[in-house]
Amino acid sequence: MLAAVLHGPGDVCFENVADPEILKSTDAIIRLAATCICGSHLWPYRGAQSITEPMHRGHEYRGIVVEVGSAVTR
Repeated sequence: MLAAVLHGPGDVCFENVADPEILKSTDAIIRLAATCICGSHLWPYRGAQSITEPMHRGHEYRGIVVEVGSAVTR
């Protein structure tokens, strides 16, 4: 699957990463339909906040639930 990864100020790449897996009974896997970058993600992109390792971007999203753990009921 592709992920937007920030490596440093102004350095964002789309990279292949492992597909998500259900690891806990409360997990859910969502096929994303849309995502965005929130304001807090702009600080490291602009260099105003340092990062020590590559960071995945885009935690605000909409999508379709495609798989759930055994404890997920709705």
